[in-house]
Amino acid sequence: MNDSSRDLIVRLPNWVGDVVMTLPVLQALTDIGIKPQLLGKPWINDLLAAMDIPLLTMEQSFWNTKNKLAQLPANKALLLTNSLSSALMTFLARKQSIGYKSDRRQILLKNSLAKPQGVHEIEYFWNIAGFACKYWFPELSWPESIPAKLFLPISPSFLFTAKKVLQDRGIKQPFWVLCPFAHGKGLDNQSKIWPYWRELSSQLTHHNTVVCPGPNEEALCPQLVPTATVLSGLSLGEYAAVLSLAERVIANDSGPMHIASAVNANVLGIFGVSDPLRTRPWGAAYIGSKNCWPDLDNVMEQLS
Repeated sequence: MNDSSRDLIVRLPNWVGDVVMTLPVLQALTDIGIKPQLLGKPWINDLLAAMDIPLLTMEQSFWNTKNKLAQLPANKALLLTNSLSSALMTFLARKQSIGYKSDRRQILLKNSLAKPQGVHEIEYFWNIAGFACKYWFPELSWPESIPAKLFLPISPSFLFTAKKVLQDRGIKQPFWVLCPFAHGKGLDNQSKIWPYWRELSSQLTHHNTVVCPGPNEEALCPQLVPTATVLSGLSLGEYAAVLSLAERVIANDSGPMHIASAVNANVLGIFGVSDPLRTRPWGAAYIGSKNCWPDLDNVMEQLS
């Protein structure tokens, strides 16, 4: 068996929360002896910095990324994306790929599965990864069950920086992190931001509360969480470290909600326009449903 026989390119999703929800797949691949090489957005270098897995970042140009992909010795690619472009890229890079049948791309795939309905995104990723492993590596045993909890390792340097930032801003333990932002849209193209963040913020003045805005989010902090201390300019890895140190995390259905779950924070996810059956925080608590926001009293009761 040559050195690259178990190499596997893994095309990661394009959203932070989705990448976090691939963590059980990435761990299972390495545990059974496969050597994944991850291809994703540039921020994976920060979010996944403490994982002992090679990271390959996408270029702005489709063709430059295709050329980078073509130079890898691995000839197998697991697509955790649903787009036609990701299938086309691996096809043009002369890689065999496996993914879900979507966007009329199956002609470009070596093998494929029909997209399941009504499953959590973690199960969605798990199923296609298990299918690919049984097809390409039949001598290996894919785990029977998904871990009950996510696990995102955090580098010591990120923890050091997070503690220093908290100390410099006078934030002492215990503190709560509020995550009032959410990108993307829910059902019927509605905002995934819970309508009562400002009211919640005013109810939590007896707690040390912090908010960690990303690019272009800081201007919204006074409107959404006016009583929270703003910690700006954190990298994703540093944000994960802050979440891991928090006594409590409250979040919309968002990347930070999934990161909080993956660093074993005590997180409460708030849903109202997206489906918690698909994207609830894995192994953690949530409130709301895909078509009804919880009101302030509901959330405060959950936090008591």
